[in-house]
Amino acid sequence: MSELSSYKIQLNQNIHTQDIVKIHHYAVKNDVNMYLYRDHLIADTKNLPKLLSFFLLCRKNQSLVLIIDGQDAKEVYHTISQLLNKSIKAELRKENIMEKDKTVLI
Repeated sequence: MSELSSYKIQLNQNIHTQDIVKIHHYAVKNDVNMYLYRDHLIADTKNLPKLLSFFLLCRKNQSLVLIIDGQDAKEVYHTISQLLNKSIKAELRKENIMEKDKTVLI
């Protein structure tokens, strides 16, 4: 079942370029939809130039939001947090399970 989760991430230190590339490779290889949000800026983890620019402007001790959309969002989060275990402190903000057979009319 498709899930939509968001995690608040606090940067403990600046993230190294090789860690950013690891996030990008994970997103592309596993066909995961992940987005990073901060200060009205959003970066798709599958777009490496935007992802690099996003982190280039991040400062130490700044918070951002990781949004994961797809199958096994918790597992994706745990993998990403293991990749960045020295650079981040994170907590679950919101988790939703989407039902594909229901729609909402606006």
